[in-house]
Amino acid sequence: MRDIKESVVESLDGTSHEIFHYLPYILQDLREIGTDPITVSELLHNFADDEVPLKILDLGCGKGAVSVRLAKDYNCMVYGIDALPEFVESAKEFAIENGVYHKCVFSQGDIRDQYAYYHDFDVIILGAIGPVLGSVLESLKKVSGCLKSTGLVVLDDGYIPDSSEFKHDKCNSHSEFLSQIQNAGFKIVSENVFDSDEMVIQNEVIYSAIKSRIAEMVNMYPEKASLFIEYLLNQEKENDALENQLVCGVWLLERL
Repeated sequence: MRDIKESVVESLDGTSHEIFHYLPYILQDLREIGTDPITVSELLHNFADDEVPLKILDLGCGKGAVSVRLAKDYNCMVYGIDALPEFVESAKEFAIENGVYHKCVFSQGDIRDQYAYYHDFDVIILGAIGPVLGSVLESLKKVSGCLKSTGLVVLDDGYIPDSSEFKHDKCNSHSEFLSQIQNAGFKIVSENVFDSDEMVIQNEVIYSAIKSRIAEMVNMYPEKASLFIEYLLNQEKENDALENQLVCGVWLLERL
């Protein structure tokens, strides 16, 4: 199994595991690192029950943006796991600020090991974690055991249009994307697919914040300038793919 640092860095569009320890500083201005909390909340709206609150597991919860939003919107219990202790502490503080600390349980750990200890959840959140748990097929098969028979999976991911010749090491063609979902024993219930304009707006906010912090890191650690500049260039490359080559969205899945 790959080192968790490598997996986390890859999920955040880096290539060198050395950047791992600097990620909390580089990403300090961003609460929403991956999945849009509003989108997830809207997808789950028809499945929330005031009398029987949802029990949710957020794998790779980051700084708790999605977890806290769901706890507020649906008065549900949310369990979040992330590999970066700084992110976990930030998530706890965010839950306190929003008055839902008693509804959120955040812990630091390797989701590749810990997911297997969680069972009987109504919803699993796979929020833009990339290949940390493997392919879409592998990820869904792994978390299937965490769900109730009627459980749902929120999957933030992307695919390459079948008509495109573009290649991406983290994304499959549309037909393969759908095939992996089906072969894992799931089907799409609802979806929110982003258009390129939405991606541009979102990416500009994230990139601007990262670029500013990268400049600071270069000044603080000039001997590691190439490491930080490489990370910024990776962001530019990934943004170009997200905006011009890939179809990105959030899918709500249920068992077949």
